[in-house]
Amino acid sequence: MKKTLVIVVLLGFSQIAFSQSKKELKEEKATQEYQATKELINSKQYVFDADWVSTTRGIRVNIAGGSNRIAVVQDSAKASLQFFGEVTSIRFDDGEGVEFNNKMEGYEVKYNDEKRRITVSFKAKFKSETYNIYMSITKSGTTYVDVNSNNKRSVTYEGKITAITIE
Repeated sequence: MKKTLVIVVLLGFSQIAFSQSKKELKEEKATQEYQATKELINSKQYVFDADWVSTTRGIRVNIAGGSNRIAVVQDSAKASLQFFGEVTSIRFDDGEGVEFNNKMEGYEVKYNDEKRRITVSFKAKFKSETYNIYMSITKSGTTYVDVNSNNKRSVTYEGKITAITIE
């Protein structure tokens, strides 16, 4: 009886130790992912590839597989994103989607180390249109991008941030 009790107690302690080590491993992996994402954002050489777009009216469209992206390289950004929202002001010289390719204005990065979230914001212009870009990036690189414009209603893109290679 005594041996059985000792074995049960030892198995209980080993289970607790195993659970804690699993939790510690998960925490360590999350910390490493967050640090890698921070380094990527600090490099200012990354690309956001959109898989989904959501409008203010709650319409969600799968756009994966297309060329829907925002590339950030140092002080410039280039975007080509499909737009499924409402146009508030029609101009014949503006593109159909969200498009720009020039220097960013007001580029700002904020880190929330406690929640392991990164926010990036900047402005970009294309012809008569000004875009305000706000990126919310998780520890693993999953990213939500809000795009506000003077000629279009706000839309949100969901996708992933990855490294870009300069050729």
